[in-house]
Amino acid sequence: MLKAGVSIIDISPKPGVELAGYPHCPRPNTGVHDPLYASCLYLDNGIDHIVIVTLDLLYFGKKYVKELRKKTRKNILFSSTHTHSGPWASSVLASELAEGITENEEYIKELLEKLEQCINEATTNTFEAKAGSFVGRCGAEQGVGGNRREKGGVCDPSVNVLAIKDSKGQVRACLVNYALHPTFLHAESTVVSADYPGYIRRFLSFAYPNAVTLFALGAAGNQSSRYHRVGQDFEEAARVGTTIGVEVRNCIEKMEYFDNIDISAKSEEVQLPLRHFPSIEEAEKQLEIAQKTFEQTRNSDYITARNAELALFGAENILSYAKLNAQGYKSDELPCEIMLAAIGDTVIAAVQGELFVEFALEIKAMRPNKKTFVFTTSNGSLPGYVYTRQAGIEGGYEVGTSMLDNSAGEVIINKIREMI
Repeated sequence: MLKAGVSIIDISPKPGVELAGYPHCPRPNTGVHDPLYASCLYLDNGIDHIVIVTLDLLYFGKKYVKELRKKTRKNILFSSTHTHSGPWASSVLASELAEGITENEEYIKELLEKLEQCINEATTNTFEAKAGSFVGRCGAEQGVGGNRREKGGVCDPSVNVLAIKDSKGQVRACLVNYALHPTFLHAESTVVSADYPGYIRRFLSFAYPNAVTLFALGAAGNQSSRYHRVGQDFEEAARVGTTIGVEVRNCIEKMEYFDNIDISAKSEEVQLPLRHFPSIEEAEKQLEIAQKTFEQTRNSDYITARNAELALFGAENILSYAKLNAQGYKSDELPCEIMLAAIGDTVIAAVQGELFVEFALEIKAMRPNKKTFVFTTSNGSLPGYVYTRQAGIEGGYEVGTSMLDNSAGEVIINKIREMI
């Protein structure tokens, strides 16, 4: 017999706490537009269990993952929604480190206390349950998602849904997994927001009033709304979140539910290769070129100007990394944890950091005709993007913002193949 527990708690920061996600842009928050939440789902079949916690944060650091697992003595999968309108809760990236930005200790203390409370509530107050999963679709046809490096480039429009019903047939939990950067609110926004995942939650709260919604980011390293959005504001975040929410509801209504399911989870860590960094002098030359290009495109069309800006950010980060590397800097988010969780006929592959979508598609191809959900920004972060070899040749923002070598993705893929 399957038992489940759910809980949700507000983790919004107080005014003044720095928002994460955009380099060279100090953003002490000026208030809450829509609350940030931590949502928890506990599943226990009498033999094994798993706890899934999703957080409306850019990242949730590896050291905090370990701390809460030890405190609660539970097998927990933590996954961040990756909103760029929430506070830091992990090691900051190179650009922020160079500017002296760090985590807010008071916020972290309150966050960990709330998460422990949320986990205890879900694991204590259980009910008889049934679980089901389904894979839907929401993509370019609905004006949602897409590749941010190339218009019409490779993407993953799958809407992956796991739902839990109680003995009365009421939906009590809905886990949504989708690959799209939550960046409908840009650097000029100084208010706290969950971005489009918050609007998925809002829609589902009307469709299923007794359900707790969890959102886990798919492989969105090179996925964003850049070529599909008609605005970069709350209205557009609401449009996209609601559109995805409608498809989630369609999935919930189509899926079959079972009360006798297998549950298992295992984790392994793998060392990821770091890239070779140029000398500080060479990095400074590349930054100068990127600055000139940015100035030349400042009055160009939106896409050209934004791409030049991102290339500039990448060059700035390469210089920061070159300096950190010369100082012997080591990221406390390494080695990389890879977690596989099986819930019935569905497997979740959870990886730290931001992966390009090509890797998620390769992971899913390992189990053809079966349901595989890929969670990123899970159980920690990484010092930059996990990008493809081709992207490494082309360069750009994601490549410049990473300390990882272009073979890191292959190391992750090989480990997952071995574990599966």
